[in-house]
Amino acid sequence: MTLFRNKYKTESNRLQDWDYSIEAIYFITIVSQNRECIFGDIIEGKMTLNDFGKIIEKELFKSIEIRENWIFHNWIVMPNHIHLLVEIVKMRDGKMHVVETHCSASLPKPEPKPESQSRKLSRKPNSISSFVATFKSVTTKQINLLSENNNDESVWQSNYHDHIVRNYDSFRRIFYYIKNNPKNWNVDRFH
Repeated sequence: MTLFRNKYKTESNRLQDWDYSIEAIYFITIVSQNRECIFGDIIEGKMTLNDFGKIIEKELFKSIEIRENWIFHNWIVMPNHIHLLVEIVKMRDGKMHVVETHCSASLPKPEPKPESQSRKLSRKPNSISSFVATFKSVTTKQINLLSENNNDESVWQSNYHDHIVRNYDSFRRIFYYIKNNPKNWNVDRFH
C-alpha cells in the first residue's frame, strides 16, 4: 500500500486505461461505511426501506430520469449496499444509438498515454466515477441532515466495486443476482 497525506491509501481496483464513460454495461456495487445495515431490513425475503433507504431510492430514481444515455437495467437497495446494472449508450440526434449487439461490450485497446497523463486522477463527465461520487455526496448530505446525530460522517465506504459486463451470459447472471439478492440475504457471505 502507498501513503497519501501520511495515511495508507488502497490502490484503485479500476481497470487501468479504461474510459468509464464509454459505451459498455457496468455492474456497480456501493457499500455503506463499515457495512452497517442502515438502509432498511430484509423481511420475509423482501427489502423494506427505512427513511435512509428511501433517500437512496429517491436519488436513484432521479439518476434514472436525468441520465438520458444511461439504461438502468436493474438495481436494488439492500440493508448495507446497492447494486446497479447500468449501460452507457451513445446519443445521436437526441436519440439513443446502441452501437454493439446488446450485452457484448468489447474491450478496446487503450491508446498509450504519456506517463504524466496516466498518473493524473480526474473524473470525466458522464462517467461511472463521476456518477458514484455525486450520488455518494448527495445521499450522504441528505442522510446526515435526517440523522439524529446530524453529523458530517460518511455514509459510504471510500471506494466502490465495478465489473464491465462482456457477454449476455454474464449480463443475465448479474441481472438475476440483483433480482434475487433480498431472497439470498441470509446465505450471502458478503452481506
